[in-house]
Amino acid sequence: MQRRFSKWWVRAGLAVRQNRAALLFIAAWLVSNFMVLVRIFGMPKLAALLVAVCVTKASGGWPSLYQSFTQVVVFGLVASALVTNVTRRYRPEETCRALAARSSDHVVVIGWTNLGRRIFDLVTDAGKPVVVVEEKAELIVPLVRDEQPAVIGSAQERQVLVDASVARARVVVIATDDLETAAVASRLVREMNASCELVVRCPDDDVGALLAKTHRARAVSTSRMAADVIQTFAVKARARAVVVLGKNSVGERAAEALAHKRIPFVHVEVTEDPAALAAAGVAQADLVVVCDDDLGKNLIRVDRIRDVNKRAKILCRAFHDEAAEILARPPFDCTVLSTSKVACEALAKAGALREVGIDDVPAPKVRALLATA
Repeated sequence: MQRRFSKWWVRAGLAVRQNRAALLFIAAWLVSNFMVLVRIFGMPKLAALLVAVCVTKASGGWPSLYQSFTQVVVFGLVASALVTNVTRRYRPEETCRALAARSSDHVVVIGWTNLGRRIFDLVTDAGKPVVVVEEKAELIVPLVRDEQPAVIGSAQERQVLVDASVARARVVVIATDDLETAAVASRLVREMNASCELVVRCPDDDVGALLAKTHRARAVSTSRMAADVIQTFAVKARARAVVVLGKNSVGERAAEALAHKRIPFVHVEVTEDPAALAAAGVAQADLVVVCDDDLGKNLIRVDRIRDVNKRAKILCRAFHDEAAEILARPPFDCTVLSTSKVACEALAKAGALREVGIDDVPAPKVRALLATA
């Protein structure tokens, strides 16, 4: 109820600002005629006020002519123009920005990435306030449509962070994929808020360590966390022939983690081509790791892996929980890994969201993943 009232209040404020001229004209018209009725026609002030606002009907002369003109022209045409203007000019993103500017003791999520969405869901599910900052408007259309606190713009611009009320935030999570934005935003956030919990996503360990040291931040790499899970899974499964599909950041990290444990593996580009899968040794593998998260292609890939290898364990990436359910069922029988979910739950368990009362959130799917063998 409080949030709905806040949205209504913000909309009203925007409407007033957008129609200042018309509202000032109405106010000036009513006040000037009130003064005329009092000083020239000698009406008592209360009576003049009721006549001026057309509550009491006047009989004859200027007061009656004034009321007719006011009701038809001022309260009719001007009010109609106001309604039309408000409807035409209303932009929900302005409401979102205004709500963001009014926020305090909240979480700011910079970057509507998979990790950003996971953090947003976790915080909103806990009933805590959150503001999203995203440069690409098309990515947060549902948030704007629902009039959630959000700011469209680059986090490299100080004013964007001001509008997100970063100075009053308890936690700021920089979840963007862009390293330059992460670096600049880290500096600006720390300049504006010296005490908030600052989390920075950074795939490069050295750069992440530097940002963490320079800005008193908590650096996180989703690909490194995913690789740790893959390594643990392979060890528990006692894998001796692993095929890693995907030469992206997760695939590269997974290969390094497997090599560190001296687990034999083949690392190739992700593919759904049966000949390429055969050449990679999928038929002989006891573990296949699919590092891409394209659900449509992964369904095809896993189906073709199952065509040649019914017994192998398959560890497959997916973002959406609904996708995880599909992949976990027959005939696919995969163990699903969401890198963003692992990172989100790990951050919560590590206390990164403790400042807003989210502490040590259980991660049953992560534990189930680690226990699977």
